[in-house]
Amino acid sequence: MELECTMDEQDVVVLDTGSGFLKVGFSGEDAPRAVLPTAMATAMADESREDEAAVTGDSAAQKKSQVFYGEEAILQENAQITRPVQRGEIQLTQPEKEAMENLLEHVFRNVLGVEQEDLPCLIADTMPLGQSSYATRQWIAEVMFEKIKVKSLAIFNTAALSLFSTGRTRGLVVESGEGITQAVPVFEGYAIPHAIFKMKVAGHDITQRLQSMMAEELGTKQSHRTMQAMKEKVCFVAPSGSGGIPADALDSGDEEARSFELPDGQIIQVKEKIRTGATEILFGGEGEASMPKICLDAINTVDLDFRQDLVKSVVVAGGTSMLLNLAPRLRSELKSTLSSELSKTVEVVSDSQRRFAAWIGGSMFASLSTFDQVAITKQEYEEGKSDVRGLVARKTF
Repeated sequence: MELECTMDEQDVVVLDTGSGFLKVGFSGEDAPRAVLPTAMATAMADESREDEAAVTGDSAAQKKSQVFYGEEAILQENAQITRPVQRGEIQLTQPEKEAMENLLEHVFRNVLGVEQEDLPCLIADTMPLGQSSYATRQWIAEVMFEKIKVKSLAIFNTAALSLFSTGRTRGLVVESGEGITQAVPVFEGYAIPHAIFKMKVAGHDITQRLQSMMAEELGTKQSHRTMQAMKEKVCFVAPSGSGGIPADALDSGDEEARSFELPDGQIIQVKEKIRTGATEILFGGEGEASMPKICLDAINTVDLDFRQDLVKSVVVAGGTSMLLNLAPRLRSELKSTLSSELSKTVEVVSDSQRRFAAWIGGSMFASLSTFDQVAITKQEYEEGKSDVRGLVARKTF
């Protein structure tokens, strides 16, 4: 019996292709094997590398340019960096498509070190069901079967998987990553397409705002990478907006919480006005898109009898949801704007693993025996080549 069970078990490659980071690993594991920036860079090879290339007999063309992925790509100065996923969507223009193909091949071959042909794959993406996502999902299916040569492929909405990672099947998922923030009502494991609301304000925009605020403060502009590190170390969400904090105030937290070391070794104290001011864009201003507003829009769009289920399980997920105080602030804003009946039951859930919630949900789902029922097999793909779009539409969730 044991032997039969073992043979039934299969590793599924789980991929979450975010705007900022690509998360990859195997089903059944509780964290991704690798997390790398979703980026590819083409740079001119340096002299020492050219000498190595000459020794190994590489052609002249290969000596001239070199391709870097992930962290290495970001570190290349004066290189052409391509980011194939922007604002949550894979870009279907030629340079981005090529970069995405190459990045996927790199992940399978070099990061995971697996024979793609033998393995099923689950991809998590932010695209909801509907016409707008068909072209992207069709292209991804073609790449995975034709180029990566996977055994089978399932494509799932990240929000549904994020909810699944908390053990729930109904709720409102508020995802905020690098490029997009969205409120997604999920009913019995399915994202409800017409009630999904998005805003193009997320981690990248907080970093940019921090960069401009610090440039004003220091008189010099720091790199995006440095500001991203600063955001993760010292920024937080003000409990009820940051309007009342004096411009020169240092916050009441300890010195360690507001200290940051710049690349030149200088240690600075970051004012609370900056630490909370950068994150405030998630909560918008008068008439602007904000996290509470997209949540309200999503809640008000679904059926009346489903709203109670949503407000009882508001699940925050994604890298930007790691900001301190984000969940309590969202809860208080929702309570103040919802009807009195709904506001009594508002609960915002912030799991400790929420940074990788979609990947973890994918890992859990891919471990279930039902995974094979929802995946497109190689045979189905070969037989349905005349209508890949229809096949993908029927079998993605």
